[in-house]
Amino acid sequence: MKAEEVRRIREKLGLTREEFAELVCLSTYNGVMNIETGFRNAGKLTAKLLRYIDSLPKAKAQAFIEEINRHEP
Repeated sequence: MKAEEVRRIREKLGLTREEFAELVCLSTYNGVMNIETGFRNAGKLTAKLLRYIDSLPKAKAQAFIEEINRHEP
């Protein structure tokens, strides 16, 4: 998954880097920034999750994210 695709998905969802980090279980804003600049790659599971979320209409994607956030590890 390319850095530009990750950034586009985050922006489509209207999430800050901090919110996005929480969604993909990264510990910090810097982790997202590293992925968005191409310094680091998203993991395979993260890439699949993001592509699935991206395939949904925005309202359904946001509802899916809200549901995921209800299930804390």
